[in-house]
Amino acid sequence: MRKYTLCAGLILAFILMFNITFVKADERDDEISVLKTQVQELMQRIEKLEAGQANAKEEITKVKETATTLQTSRVDLANTLAKLKMKGRAAFGYFDSGKAGSYPTGSFEAPEAKLQFSFQADDINTFVMRFNLNNATAQSPLLDYLFLQSKDFLPYLKNTPFSLSGRLGRFKLGFGEETWTNNMVEGTLPSNSAGNVGVSDEGLELSGKIDLAKIWLKPLKPLGWVASVSDGNSGVGSDNSSSKAFMGKLYYTPIDPLYLSATYYDSGTLKNQNAEFSIAGITSRPSTAVNDWKRRAWEVDARYDFKKGKKPLEPIAYSDSKAIARLSYGAFNDISNISRHGTFGFIDGIYNLNKKFYTAGRYSFVDLGGDITASLNGVTANKYDRYSLGFGYRWSENTIIKLSYDWNKESGSNTEDSDNNLISALVAAQF
Repeated sequence: MRKYTLCAGLILAFILMFNITFVKADERDDEISVLKTQVQELMQRIEKLEAGQANAKEEITKVKETATTLQTSRVDLANTLAKLKMKGRAAFGYFDSGKAGSYPTGSFEAPEAKLQFSFQADDINTFVMRFNLNNATAQSPLLDYLFLQSKDFLPYLKNTPFSLSGRLGRFKLGFGEETWTNNMVEGTLPSNSAGNVGVSDEGLELSGKIDLAKIWLKPLKPLGWVASVSDGNSGVGSDNSSSKAFMGKLYYTPIDPLYLSATYYDSGTLKNQNAEFSIAGITSRPSTAVNDWKRRAWEVDARYDFKKGKKPLEPIAYSDSKAIARLSYGAFNDISNISRHGTFGFIDGIYNLNKKFYTAGRYSFVDLGGDITASLNGVTANKYDRYSLGFGYRWSENTIIKLSYDWNKESGSNTEDSDNNLISALVAAQF
């Protein structure tokens, strides 16, 4: 009996042990399965983190590249802006003339507005363009200057007595001296001389100085020169003739306060077109002429600065010399089957009462030879005289308030003096 009982106990114990082993095996399988799942999830998270880190690195790289590009762009823009320069001038005021003048009822005007840009391409070449916005409207041509300026473009002249610069395009030719300040801002007076001689044209200009002290003439100062060839005929575009205009100029300072210059101009054959060269507004050939025509002109100028200041010669209205006197005289000859000739000139001066106030005056004339008449500054006459007197107040370094009165007198055969005197009150500024 005991034997059977012992056998039954052993069998029961074996069965229990076997079941427990299977239960534990199942539990281990479950745990292993959970662990595998957790490991897979962990690996997926690691992969996501690595992908995120790679994306973050890529984003960081892109940001760095963008920052570098922006920095480079800023540097390029800064370099470009450093080479780009802008300057301009403008005048605004009130003008009142006689019934035969430009402002018979009195008028507020903005007659002068120029905006100039220059870009320095390199150490030698600079591109210049200037917009003409007179009277707050786009003029024709809108760009009155557009040229390439090259300074000291022949390096082998550097250590010689000679210097050479050039301009190519459309620009103002330096005929005479008034031409550099014949505007309401840079001139001492709002008005110009009666002749107001000047020319802007398309062409090529060479200029420079000869250092006379370096060629065994030590007591002498440098001699300046200008020579140009241009189209000659009026208007922007192609020339109407193979004949070109020529201008030559010499200028010299024998003693420091005294400046002298002499200029010659020959338009070449103009056929029947108007000239770019203007004298008292005259640009056309004589009214009775039928053949081709040409214009020749010359002018000599002198300027003396009393107690000369440190500022440049021009613009004269902003000079810090105590006083300045200028004298100009010239002549012209319009050659055709019917010729026309005449003389022109002016004498003017400015006296600085102090750093703020100055007074200025000018006498100028245009005189046609013989009994011939022409439209001189819009009035048909044989001779045109202008007497100008004015005052200026330097509001700031670059802004001047100007007040002036012009007496205009015309004379000649069958000519009556016109009622065209002018009062001008304006604010002029340069920047």
